Amino acid sequence: MSDSKQLVKQLREMTGAGILDCKKYLIKANNDIDEAIKLFRSEAGVKADKKGSRIAAEGIVNFYQNNDSILLLELNSETDFVARDANFIKLAESIAKKLLENNEPEITKEISDDITSGISTLGENIKLRRHLKIKKNNSVYGYSHNNKIASLVELKKDNESLAKDICMQIVASNPLSLDEASIDSNILSSEKEIYKKELEKIDKKEDIKRNILEGKMKKFINDNTLINQPFVKDPSTSIAKIIKDNSIISFTRYEVGEGIEKKTEDFAQEVYNQIS
Repeated sequence: MSDSKQLVKQLREMTGAGILDCKKYLIKANNDIDEAIKLFRSEAGVKADKKGSRIAAEGIVNFYQNNDSILLLELNSETDFVARDANFIKLAESIAKKLLENNEPEITKEISDDITSGISTLGENIKLRRHLKIKKNNSVYGYSHNNKIASLVELKKDNESLAKDICMQIVASNPLSLDEASIDSNILSSEKEIYKKELEKIDKKEDIKRNILEGKMKKFINDNTLINQPFVKDPSTSIAKIIKDNSIISFTRYEVGEGIEKKTEDFAQEVYNQIS
């Protein structure tokens, strides 16, 4: 392999840039690999600034772990086309590995530089939206469904089979909280007001309306608290019954793009975004 081809190969491996871009950077840098990397990072930064205002509501969520901790992470892209790209998935894995290894939760300059390079390589705005790292002091488990919804659960006692069932329950049923005591009081008040307004339209005695209201609130609490939800594998029982002598310390659920206002774009626009 000629020296120039070897340099292009080396620069591609180090930056992820395309062949033509690598040749361009090397020509400008007079085949100085360090200078070529500086040029790439400089240009990547400009591209990242230009794309920074674009909505990134697609992407992946997944969990990653090492011997000490487990990490839940959401990395966003503009389109699902990029979210399924091997380079994007590798970027998420690389970021997760660095976050797991770091003692501090903050995003390091190295991670920021990796994201900037990813924007330049993949041609879309990329954002590390959120992440959560939990030390393995207790029994902590994760589950991901097609890289689009993922969950973590922390149990008092080790039980991998039970943890998997609970993680799948969290993904499928999206509970608001662990139990009634931990539901946001504002949510309960809001639901109660909605039901009250519905009952105002019904010609029933006040004591009957009160009983209906209590029944509706009880159902809302059971449907939205993990411990009280019907078990998805067997709706005749509840999560509280299947955990038996174990207990849930905490749980977290991420869904790609939840809460982000998304733009509706056609496929042609997605392709345009890749080259603009």
